[in-house]
Amino acid sequence: VEELVKDLVFFDADAIIATGQRTGHAADLSYIRMIKEAAGLPTLVGSGVTPDNANDILGIVDGVIIASALKHDGVWWNQVDPARVKTFMAGLRR
Repeated sequence: VEELVKDLVFFDADAIIATGQRTGHAADLSYIRMIKEAAGLPTLVGSGVTPDNANDILGIVDGVIIASALKHDGVWWNQVDPARVKTFMAGLRR
């Protein structure tokens, strides 16, 4: 992972997006922490962010990309579910 991050820095990446294995799968927190520390670049998490792990993830990175967690039944192609958005946002620490 550290070598990949060094390549991103060398090729002048503006930011890094860490993901899990597929849509909706969370990245390991130790993996996210390693990326953030090695890069020195803005780091985002782009999959697997849920109300249960969002605060832990946001304690490490600069931002998150949330999609399927806010959709009906947690399925990325469904419409946004306002109740899921409300629940998600209520669980975030400010």
